[in-house]
Amino acid sequence: MSKRAIERWKRLKENGSGDGVIEVPSIDSGIATGFGTARYAIGAQGQPRLLVPIGGRVAARELTSTSKLLVTTSSYLVSSKTTLFIDIMCLELALDVVFAELAEEILRRIKEGFSPFKAVTASIDDFRELLKEKTREEVPENKIQGLVGELEVMRHLVAHNQVATVTWTGPFELRHDFRRGIHALEVKTSGRSDKTRVSIHGIDQLAPPDGGTLHLAHVRLERVENGQLSVGSVFDDLLRSGADKKSLERGLEALGCSDPHGEEWNRLSFDLEGLNVYRVTEGFPRIIGSNFIGGFLPEGVSAIEYQIDLSYAKTFELSTNEFEIALKRIAG
Repeated sequence: MSKRAIERWKRLKENGSGDGVIEVPSIDSGIATGFGTARYAIGAQGQPRLLVPIGGRVAARELTSTSKLLVTTSSYLVSSKTTLFIDIMCLELALDVVFAELAEEILRRIKEGFSPFKAVTASIDDFRELLKEKTREEVPENKIQGLVGELEVMRHLVAHNQVATVTWTGPFELRHDFRRGIHALEVKTSGRSDKTRVSIHGIDQLAPPDGGTLHLAHVRLERVENGQLSVGSVFDDLLRSGADKKSLERGLEALGCSDPHGEEWNRLSFDLEGLNVYRVTEGFPRIIGSNFIGGFLPEGVSAIEYQIDLSYAKTFELSTNEFEIALKRIAG
């Protein structure tokens, strides 16, 4: 039966007018509800619709829409008489076939004696698994935490230069999180205020650019309910500080964050427990290419990950003044 519905919607799209009985392109289905006949119709952009005439009124709360299915009411003149319809429209092209099956199920139930309202709501309930919102994958806690840490460091950079967002290179899978010329800054974020160990990925991550400098920023966050820091709140702070919105959004998009205010990215919030910056030079605890013969990993070893304990790097920690100088160098 769904083929019949698809053919009728196709015909409506082609001629754009229908039978002219009501003011929107529609065709009589031949199925009577007691208040008129149900009609196949199309939306302004050709979306398939089903109009089911009813008597009386329907409360908005009794009709539930999703991003894929719009369910509302519409009134049209039929033979000089105003008729109220339950107006069901498919909003996603990929679901046209499923929507056709839903429409035919509604009409079948009406034909069997269901009330128009019950035929619509019961059929939608039966098809809910096919029409429901796609569940968003939960963003891992460490990814949210890491992004908050990088945005917090960016806030310090933007305080020196509003266009410092262009130095955010980490989202684009470059070696360091921030870089301007030969000066780079790597950011590591810990989730507990007393944590001193951070994970390093690869032998290049703590190697400075050729002829340049590298600093390591360690952001310490404490996860709390209604904390001061979240992806959305730091993003808003950056914009208020005059940060370049386009380059900021490009970085977020590259990390899979298309909406910095999205619930999936803001399910966690934090308080800032500390921010320390270290000069990564000779003697700093790290593994780099020069630790290996020829500067390369041993044959058969394709990658290396390790942890460093920053309590052994106290002599490399910057003072407040040195920290600001390092930030200015990166910010430009």
